[in-house]
Parts: sequence; structure tokens; C-alpha cells
Amino acid sequence: MSVYLTHSGVPVTQRGEGLIRMSASSRSSYRVVLSAPSAWPLLATAGLARLSMGMLGLALVLSVHDATGSFGTAGLTLGAFALTAGVFAPVRGRLVDRVGRGSGIRLLGGSFCLVGSILLLLIATVREPAPLILVAAALGASAPPISAAARTAWTDVVGRGPRLSTALSLDTVTDELLSLAGPVLAGLLAATTMPIVALAAAIGTQVIAVHSFTRVAPATQGTRSAAPARVRALPWHVFSVQLRLPPVLIPLFAAGIGFGIIDVAVPALALGHGGAASAGWMLALLPAGSALGGLVYGRRVWSSPPIIQYRWLCLALAVGFAPLPLIAAWVPLWPLLLIAGLAIAPIMVNGYLLVDRASPDGGKTEAAAWVSTANNSGVAFGSALSGLLVTRIPLTAVFMLPTVAVLAGLTATFLMHRAAPADGAIKPS
Repeated sequence: MSVYLTHSGVPVTQRGEGLIRMSASSRSSYRVVLSAPSAWPLLATAGLARLSMGMLGLALVLSVHDATGSFGTAGLTLGAFALTAGVFAPVRGRLVDRVGRGSGIRLLGGSFCLVGSILLLLIATVREPAPLILVAAALGASAPPISAAARTAWTDVVGRGPRLSTALSLDTVTDELLSLAGPVLAGLLAATTMPIVALAAAIGTQVIAVHSFTRVAPATQGTRSAAPARVRALPWHVFSVQLRLPPVLIPLFAAGIGFGIIDVAVPALALGHGGAASAGWMLALLPAGSALGGLVYGRRVWSSPPIIQYRWLCLALAVGFAPLPLIAAWVPLWPLLLIAGLAIAPIMVNGYLLVDRASPDGGKTEAAAWVSTANNSGVAFGSALSGLLVTRIPLTAVFMLPTVAVLAGLTATFLMHRAAPADGAIKPS
């Protein structure tokens, strides 16, 4: 596989100073990864963006519910945000690949700030669901792809090889830890002030993250002149990536359905047993478990192919989701959410590795964004479904659906593989 080029055009794995040389026998180490130049600033600034997104989901649900009195509207609003955040992620990633990491993120950050301000104004003044849902959809469409850009930036920092897997594990664990802090912070702000204050804080943190990330992340030039034929062939490139990655994207979509169901079902449960602050703590356990699983996973080099690991991890996620209906029956069992999250970070790491392996240089941010597209589209569907069901069927039944969704996605992947095995980019070796 080819490597990323720096500003000067020198492959990052061949530069002698300040970058880590990679080899197939390199031993992965968090310490070695963090000793690379730009590693800590990259983690910290991308972390601000992830904290913002961790706050935004719960803050949006609570704000819209507070404004309209309807969990159905709140679920549809979160679903609209997640849907456009996912569907348009490759388009935003392509913009970043085309104009450069800094320019693309800044452009989208300005749009996000403007649309976010409009959403806050509407929540404060409007009670009709349609405007809230439409503007939330626009907010998702303009969300800066800092997570995808950060994950592609790791190749510039550590090169390829075993340490890239370790760096992605570290990146995903950081993502999960800040996703843990996000709901807690949003819940506390909503409980001590007003839900709209939590939403405003989430949007403001994202704007700060855009400014910080573009100052410290390794710069890239746009690819318009470097690879015009490949970069301009958007429809074919997108279609070809999709054709090569169904065994990756389908389980991510199914897992996203489970996450979306939980994102609405947990606040609905918490508001009946303790309020907004407890919703934040309960939702935080899922990323806490993910962070723990990611730390363990990233400390060793795995010999089995990523696609094999990926399938077993998806099965582990379904097993982790299976006890969740017990929480609805007896709320003190909410620590089960910690166990349910253990497989999430390793699944995401393998998803990004498989996408990276299947995608060409000059389109890495766009390709990485397809992981978010699959997952966020599932979250959108699950949020909307959960918002409609939490007031119509018992919460115990609602909490059964994440397991059903993940098992259905894994089954579809196996059936698809038997009918038409995946290409060499993701086929077990």
C-alpha cells in the first residue's frame, strides 16, 4: 500500500526525524505512539470535538423534549441530526480531501456555528416539530468531520503498520472517554440550568475545537491537482467503496441502530426514575465500557485478520446488549451498560482499518467518513424508532431491540459473504 505524502512530498514512513519508522515486526506501544510529534495536540484538539458530540445527543433530546413535551419529536430531531451527519459524512470528507485538512474543517466549522445558532433560537421560540427537525438535519449535514480527519492524520504522525492500529485504538479510546464525559456534562448542565444551555455549550465547544484542530493537526494540501481523475470521479469512487465494504458497513449500521435506540430509551427511563442528571451518568457507561475494551484491545498485536476479529467482536456486542432489558425491569442494574460497551471501540478500530485498506490515497478522509455514515445512519434510524416506541410499548421490549439489530446485521453479512465473498481487501487470509 502507498503512504501519505507530507507537504514536501516525502513519504512519512521514510522521513528520518520526528517520525516513527514502521516495520512489520514493530511492537505496538501507547508510549511510543504518544512520543511522536503532534500526537498529544492531535488527541487533545480532536478530543474537544468529540466532547462536543458526546454532549450534543443528550442535550438535543432534552432540549427538544423540554420545548415540545414530546419524546417522539425529540427522537425524530436526534434522528434527523444523526442521519444527515452520517449520509453527508463522505461529502464532507471529500471536501476536506479536496481543499486540504485545515481549509475544509474551517469552512464546515463556520457553517456549523451558523446553523447551530439558528437551532438554539428555534428551540427557544418555536414549539412546532418540523422547523426543529429540519434545522437539526442541517446541523448534522454541516458537522465538521474532525474525527475522520484525526484518524487519517495518524498516518501522517506514525505511518502504517502495527503502530497505526495502536494509534487508532488510542484515538478511539479517547473518543469513547470524551463521549463518556459528554453525556455527564450535558446532563449536569441540563439539570442545574436548562437543557438549552447544555446544547449551546455543545455547539460552542465544537466551534472551539475547529479553531484548535486546524492549528495543530498535520496539514495536507488539496488533491485537485495531485490526482484529478481519481478525485473528481465522485460517484464512481463512492460506489466502488460501497461495493467493496458491505461486510464492514452493514454491521456498523446495525450497531448504530442499537446505539440510537439506547440514546432515547435511557433518557426516557431516567426521567421516570431520577431526572436528566442520571440520564447522563447512565449513557456515559456505554462509552466507558468501550474505552476499557479499546485499551485492552490496543495493547497487543493480533495475528488473525481484521475481518475475522470484526465478526467475533460484532457477536460480542450482541451478547453485551442482551441483558439490557433487565435495566428497564430494575433500574439499579444500569451498570450493565458498561458491559454492553466493551466491544464498541475494537469494532470501530477494525472498521477503520478495513476501510483504510480498501481505499486509495487522496480519498482517505472520505473513505473513513463512510464508517461514520454507516454508524450514524443506523443511529438515526434507531433514534427515530425508539422515540416512537418508548411511549407505545414497554421499555423492556425497547431494550431488546439493540440485540436483535446487531444479530440481524451480522447474519446479513454472513449470508452476503456466502453468496459473494468480499474482495481481497477484506477477505480473510
